[in-house]
Amino acid sequence: YYFKIHGLGSFRSGNKKDENKDAEEFSGGGKSSHTAVMRNPGANPNRLVVTVTLYNNGFMVSGDEKGFRDAKEAENRKIIDDLKKTKQVPPALRAIIEQVVKGQQKEVGVEVKDKSSENYYPPKPTFKAFQGQGFSMKSESSTQPANTSVASATPKKVTVDSGKPTSRILLVLHPRKRAPQAFNLDHTAMDIYQHVLSLTPPDFGPFDLVSGFPPKSILKEPSKTIEELKLKGATITQRK
Repeated sequence: YYFKIHGLGSFRSGNKKDENKDAEEFSGGGKSSHTAVMRNPGANPNRLVVTVTLYNNGFMVSGDEKGFRDAKEAENRKIIDDLKKTKQVPPALRAIIEQVVKGQQKEVGVEVKDKSSENYYPPKPTFKAFQGQGFSMKSESSTQPANTSVASATPKKVTVDSGKPTSRILLVLHPRKRAPQAFNLDHTAMDIYQHVLSLTPPDFGPFDLVSGFPPKSILKEPSKTIEELKLKGATITQRK
């Protein structure tokens, strides 16, 4: 297959060319922004943006099925060190990005977010105990948002328009089944919900979709777009 990573040049999988010739430096977004961008990766509407987030204890690549990659593993530590030292995407990281965008016939932009002053901690569901006998309540969302449009939604797989801006989102289906999917930025929370419905057994029952930390429902305003909800490159989890 063939694709182009913006800022790295065009290449075919298995190309033996010198990696440094294909790579271009990324420019920092300033000390306060903690962001580095490879030549404005999202400027081209035909470009798929992959976000690499660096932490003190590892890194994550949006759409990567493995999720967080711990720096305790020597290969992952080397990727972080090489990226910071050379300001180029190392071959090992390029291989991960290739897997993320596999099958996509679009140019790919790489955005690097530097949060290396922070440690990554996996999200944990939060609960608040009810001060009555024999009861407890979830703090964030019920298994089914109180929204009639969501309750009456039907399964429908998403259709991606290659002429519009897109983002790779990692869907985590119950129980912990990863399903990376590209969406247009103007797709709505309802579009995501209907797509997840199409991947869910009919007898599964009510569920919610949550994202962020602490996890919050994305279905409180189902007509809002991915861009409005700031879900670009996000991980969205199906919760019963």
